[in-house]
Amino acid sequence: MIHASSRSKRIVLFLPHRADPDEGVRVAADLLPLELLQIASVPYSEGYEVHVVDAMVEPDYMAKLEELCDGALLFAGSCILGFQVVHGARVARRLRERFPDLPMVWGGWFPSVVPELYLREGIADAVGLGQGELTFGDVVRAIESGEPLGSVPGLAVLEDGQVRYTDHRPVVGFDKFPKVPWDLLDFEKYVHLQQNPGRAKIRHKLPDPLGLPAGTKLRTFSYFSSFGCPEPCTFCCSPRVTGRRWKALTGKDLAEDLFELQDRFKFNHVRFQDANFGVAEKRSNEFCEALIEAGSPYWWNATYEVETIARYKEASCDLLRDAKCHLVILGAEAGSKEQQERIKKKIDLDTNLELALGRIYERGIQTGTTWIIGYPGEEAPSMVATIDMAAKMKHRFPGSASDIFPFRPIPGTEDFDESVKLGYQPPRTFEEWGSCLEYKYETNDISIPEEIELRWRRYGSTATFYDGLTKHGSSWVRRAMQRMSGWRLAHGEYRFPIEQKLYDLYVRASGKSEADAVRADRTSGVTPNPVSS
Repeated sequence: MIHASSRSKRIVLFLPHRADPDEGVRVAADLLPLELLQIASVPYSEGYEVHVVDAMVEPDYMAKLEELCDGALLFAGSCILGFQVVHGARVARRLRERFPDLPMVWGGWFPSVVPELYLREGIADAVGLGQGELTFGDVVRAIESGEPLGSVPGLAVLEDGQVRYTDHRPVVGFDKFPKVPWDLLDFEKYVHLQQNPGRAKIRHKLPDPLGLPAGTKLRTFSYFSSFGCPEPCTFCCSPRVTGRRWKALTGKDLAEDLFELQDRFKFNHVRFQDANFGVAEKRSNEFCEALIEAGSPYWWNATYEVETIARYKEASCDLLRDAKCHLVILGAEAGSKEQQERIKKKIDLDTNLELALGRIYERGIQTGTTWIIGYPGEEAPSMVATIDMAAKMKHRFPGSASDIFPFRPIPGTEDFDESVKLGYQPPRTFEEWGSCLEYKYETNDISIPEEIELRWRRYGSTATFYDGLTKHGSSWVRRAMQRMSGWRLAHGEYRFPIEQKLYDLYVRASGKSEADAVRADRTSGVTPNPVSS
């Protein structure tokens, strides 16, 4: 039992760094702290004093946290994977040392699947599991009233040295909790970073709209319009965390809410952070129709499934174009029928993959397709098939991303369990978890044959040349490189990349190496835009 005693009604919410700034890296500043704003909805509506501290936009976040946590009712944090895990733990340890009686709660994807790590480390009195809005509201009330957290559904707690899971809390719709308290967001801080990125290497930056008028500065807003995903993919923790449930705002309600928010925040671009935006064709159509009726006032991008787009009517795809959708992100994930079956994705590679990408691409919308190699037990021919299929789609749809990522054993997934059975030794500490699941080409925590990794890297460089992302040399040299790269992609031939070596020598002779620029565009995320010189 936690006693609130003389504590105030102040709640402190913290979002750790998603990338290590000491390495000169940060994530795109259009990733707003949506997870914190969502869980703030209930306590904010009930009159609690809620503060959101995002390390990305708060220069001295530690001083801010220490000031706010002094006498606070509760500290809560959220994280997903990678550096954010270890950074959150470091901050929580420091706060626990400074304020040993301050109640602490963690939530988010990673804490939901490894709650014991937080509880046994002593940096959490409870861990929220899955959807957090109602659970967090109950946690706040329990702490203030002195009720035991073990009575709150949807948590993991430590009792008598053992991790105990409280009653299951089902996934509910957005109508079951208050609206997001956008008053807590200082949007201009994010806009400033978007428009003034500095020298940091930016991860998870999506491409700008192709039709963006010259000189237009983007003010990008991000938004959750749904929770969960109905797909059973073995590499994703969503099936276990959300029970394959999907709850979403209606298309009309979504459009109306964003119209109001645009009047307030003056954004001209929206990045939907949904795991699977396009599940329901009717909802997608309603949203697009509302935007079109209002003059399509902003560009936007979202995730759709390949089979979903293949199922949509042609008129529904026309609505995406007319509503100024500029990018559709699609997870293809495997290039062979056998691997598709194993990961339970079951995309029809023979017909629906190219059909879906073509439906989007021919309407002037970019596609961002993702692939994975190195699944547990995956043989080399299967990985080659994925690289070759990614290359085929890259060649077929130039200018759109077809990005290959190494498999990551994410806890809470079927494939994580399979990896462990096959001998994978998972991280055991926050520091170890924070050093993996990070960079696109890091494969030290999985096994990819050397010849496959070389093919993968050469595909990445070739795709960069094919998309015209190289900026040095005369136009005829760049066009020649583009044509040769297109031939390589079409034929799956990456041996002896002599022209790339010669190009690098050509650029070096002018005083600058193209190699660094080519590598710079290979960060994680869908990034087909030209790199900075």
